[in-house]
Amino acid sequence: MNFKALKGMIDSLVQTYKCPECSHDVQDNNVDVIGAAGSTINIDIECPNCKKHSMIKSEILSMDLTNMNFSSDKIGQIKNVLEGLKGNISGTIIQNGSIESIKDEEIINLNTDLKKRNLDVSDLLGGSEK
Repeated sequence: MNFKALKGMIDSLVQTYKCPECSHDVQDNNVDVIGAAGSTINIDIECPNCKKHSMIKSEILSMDLTNMNFSSDKIGQIKNVLEGLKGNISGTIIQNGSIESIKDEEIINLNTDLKKRNLDVSDLLGGSEK
């Protein structure tokens, strides 16, 4: 796993994470990497306020985006998909102060939605119009 990608993911997690129990922020010292293999990482986050633990499993995908030409329409589609996902993921993962795992069905639905828009996962990972 690329160190810069891992560090970027953890930094982003620390900046955006809110405890699902009490909505408290976390710092670097609240994050423990408990396992990493290949492109998958398992992270334990302890809330400094309520002491609840959250387990996060993530996968880092490396891609070469330098030769991808994105049209304005394609970028707009990607933006719309991500904005729709943001609301869906927030509502699904955090409900009534408890954490739920992302279900296989939700991943399948995401894949179906991407295919309907002629997109794939690589379209969600950024890039810019050349």
